[in-house]
Amino acid sequence: MNTRQLRKEETRARIAAAALELFAERGFERVSVAEVAAAAGVTEKTVFNHFATKEDLVYFEDQAFEDALLGAVRDRGAGTPVLVALRGFFLEAYARGAQRRATTLAELLASSAALRVREREILARYADRLAEELGARPGDLRPAVVATAVIGVHQAVIAGYREGLLAREPAAALDRRMLAAAGEAFDLLADGLAGFG
Repeated sequence: MNTRQLRKEETRARIAAAALELFAERGFERVSVAEVAAAAGVTEKTVFNHFATKEDLVYFEDQAFEDALLGAVRDRGAGTPVLVALRGFFLEAYARGAQRRATTLAELLASSAALRVREREILARYADRLAEELGARPGDLRPAVVATAVIGVHQAVIAGYREGLLAREPAAALDRRMLAAAGEAFDLLADGLAGFG
């Protein structure tokens, strides 16, 4: 990464961090993009150069997650079934999750319909892109079914995790419970889709 790209990434991270801090303090709906820009020490135009919408300030890691998700399929070892690679990817992601950020996100989503809509759009895009990576072709519904099912498990896991966070379930117990539930869900999925990929 050259110096210009590095500065761009640093600016993007600074804007996202400032936004998340303001949103956590006052709520997503009560903070303007102009206030985010001021807190990050940039112009409002700079914010929109890095983030297409205000909602994207919350989901700033979205593209990196999607790239890693597709990479888990693309770069899996020879003979590794698709679902084994995806199960490993998601369980590893859940195991290293940042609880403070997850708590903030759970609280923001509970109070913002706009963020819930944006998250559904992101998850639908993940399913579409995953289906493409799995070789979606006209007349073959299997890649779309597999992708939708995998992202459905992911959606259920993060929803369950957020419920536990909002209920103030002890962190270690919640992490163990949700990792076990995620493993069971992916095992159930693998049983039904064992013949694919």
